[in-house]
Amino acid sequence: MEDTMQTQMTMGERLTRYEIAQETIGFMMAIRTDLIYKEKDKTTPDAEKIAQWEAEFKQFADELHYLHLDDEIEIQRVLDEYCPIVKADYEGRRAAA
Repeated sequence: MEDTMQTQMTMGERLTRYEIAQETIGFMMAIRTDLIYKEKDKTTPDAEKIAQWEAEFKQFADELHYLHLDDEIEIQRVLDEYCPIVKADYEGRRAAA
């Protein structure tokens, strides 16, 4: 019984990390969407920036699509690489409000 609980807890933890990674990628996509929207709203938008952010958005969409629960290495990479960016964006927006 204890082994079953440990396995379930481990699976629960894995699922939580997977869902956090999915949400984090979603936030990265939202950040790019906001940048694109603000740039397009300018009098003279920078087409190169928009193209770059659109390409990054597509990359994030692909990462989200191909992210798998059993790919712990990719989940960890997403958490390590993107969580600090999302946190900094959130704190920047909160300070500006």
